[in-house]
Amino acid sequence: MPAGRFLLSRDALVPGAELTLPDEIAHQTRDVLRLGLGDIVRLLDGAGGEYAAELTQITRRMVSVRVGAREAGLPQPRVRLTLCLGLLKAARFEWALQKGTELGVAAFTPLQTERALAAVEEFGAAKQRRYERILAEALEQCGGSWLPELAAPKTLSETLANVPADAIALIPWEEEAAAPLSETLAHEAAHRPPEVGANGPTAPAVWLFIGPAGGFSAGEVALARAAGALPVTLGPRILRAETAAIVATALALDALGVLRSGPPR
Repeated sequence: MPAGRFLLSRDALVPGAELTLPDEIAHQTRDVLRLGLGDIVRLLDGAGGEYAAELTQITRRMVSVRVGAREAGLPQPRVRLTLCLGLLKAARFEWALQKGTELGVAAFTPLQTERALAAVEEFGAAKQRRYERILAEALEQCGGSWLPELAAPKTLSETLANVPADAIALIPWEEEAAAPLSETLAHEAAHRPPEVGANGPTAPAVWLFIGPAGGFSAGEVALARAAGALPVTLGPRILRAETAAIVATALALDALGVLRSGPPR
């Protein structure tokens, strides 16, 4: 992990203020990174801002910093990608959250599907907090500045109803062999006028629907198709759900030029 990047609540980050770091972050700075007085850590607000903070006091019980001015961090990818993932066993779902955050996923929606209903029972408040911590740690590690959103689990039909009318929805499916994800997405994006944001033109929003272990049923794919989602293929091999999630994310971002765009201006 890059030395000294930590996510904190936006309310706590007041430029010029003295701030006592939470115990876990204090432990990281003092005992793991072994930073000293005058050293700098980067504090993130999860909404695009970063603050250089100078260590001003270090004891066995606490670490204090002086918060610097807010600076713009790494911009969000110009494609807002929402990853809708069928619920998996915890370790696999956590891996997909971590790697998706590293790639630049903007939002995650856990899906209740025909073949993932049992996993819904495990998704309580404690699991939600754990998943949010995994997102935060992945953000700190990868150099990003925008914390992805994590929705509560929703059914496939509820999630399809939330897809904006101008977004491109794709559903990789092992029964689809004629429509590669990259080509389908590039074709769809080329026929839609780009939106203009603060950092210039942006590509249409993309929603990816990835099934759980065992995949989507034919009925679920038919439901998605009726709602406007496009079935696509990731290739001839059958991938694990968490692998498919990351492959599809990388292919989508690459097809729209995000992974080749170079450093932010």
